[in-house]
Amino acid sequence: MTKRMIVDVQNHFLPPETIADELQSGMVDVSMNPPVLRWHGVTLAGSEDMVNLELHMRVCEEAGLTHVMLSETMFLTPAREVLGVPAVESARKANDAYARVQSEYPHLAFPLGTVRPHDGRDAADEARRCVEELGFKGMAIDSSYGTNDLAFVHEPETYPFWEYVSGAGIPVFMHPPLLSYGWGLMDRYRLDETVARPNQTALCVALMILTGFLDKFADLRLVLPHMGGSLLMVLPRLQFGHRLGYEQFLGYQKARNERAPVEYMKRNIWVDTMGFDAPGIRHAIDVFGLERVLLGTDYGPLPMSPAEHIRIVTEDLGLSVDSQDMILGLNAKELFGLPAPT
Repeated sequence: MTKRMIVDVQNHFLPPETIADELQSGMVDVSMNPPVLRWHGVTLAGSEDMVNLELHMRVCEEAGLTHVMLSETMFLTPAREVLGVPAVESARKANDAYARVQSEYPHLAFPLGTVRPHDGRDAADEARRCVEELGFKGMAIDSSYGTNDLAFVHEPETYPFWEYVSGAGIPVFMHPPLLSYGWGLMDRYRLDETVARPNQTALCVALMILTGFLDKFADLRLVLPHMGGSLLMVLPRLQFGHRLGYEQFLGYQKARNERAPVEYMKRNIWVDTMGFDAPGIRHAIDVFGLERVLLGTDYGPLPMSPAEHIRIVTEDLGLSVDSQDMILGLNAKELFGLPAPT
C-alpha cells in the first residue's frame, strides 16, 4: 500500500546556533521557562517544541507528516541590528545548521534556506549555495526587514535574489517578520501575531502587484502562510482600485501592474492552510484554486500537534480523498520537487 504523502510547508525549528545569537543579543528573558524573546515591546513566547530537535521531529512523525519543511527567518533583523552581525553571515550559519538537521533526518527533514534579499548579490549567492550545494528545495524569507523603516522585499536592491530564484524555478516561502507593519501599536494581547502579521502579508503582496514587481518576475513562485493572511479580504479592494484606475493621481501614486490583481493569485501565489479555520481554507481554495493550497501548521512556535491541522483537511472540508491528497502533500510535491515518502 502506498504511504500517504503529508507535507508541512510551514514548520519552524530554532537551531542551537540561532538560539546562541538570540541569547547573546540580550533579547531573551531566560528567567522564564521556556525562555521568552522580547524586542521593541513585542513578546515571542517560546516552547520546548521549537528548540528540542528530537521532540520536534518525533511529534511531526507521530502526527503523520512524511516531509517537514523547516524554516526560521525572523532572527536576521535582530542579529543585524542588535549584534551588528551581517545578515548574510547569520543566514549562512543557520543554513549550515539546517543542513545538519537534514543529514540527521534525511527522509523527514526538508529545510528551506534563508537569506535577507536586500543583501543583493550576496543573498543570491547564498540562495544558490542552499539549493545547489546543500540540496534545499526552496528558500524562506521575511516579507520585510528592519524596525522603524521597514524595507519591503520588492525593492530594487533585492533584484539579484529574485532573478536567481525566479530563473531557477525555486519556490520562496514568505513569512511576516517579527516586527510587522504597525508593530508599534501591537505590543499587547498578541496583536502582533493575530493582526499585524496577516496584514503585513497583504501589504507586501499588494506592493509586489502594484509596483509591477510581479510583472518583472513573472515566473516567481511565492508561498504565503496563514491562508495568505488578510490578502483574501483585501483582494476585492485591490480589484476595485484597479477598475477605478489612477488617472487623477500623481505619478508616484499610480499603480504599474499590467494585469488585474486577481490574475497574479493563480499565476504566482500559493498559500498554506494554517489558521485552524475550515471556512477560511474553503475561501482560499475558491480564490487560489485547489492546486495552490498546501498544508501548513506553524508547528514549533505553536506547540500544537500537526495532527490537528491534518484532521481539518480530512474531516472538516468535505473534500474527496483525491482533493485531500492534493492539499496534504501532492501540491507541495509538485511545487518543490519533493521525493515520494519512504
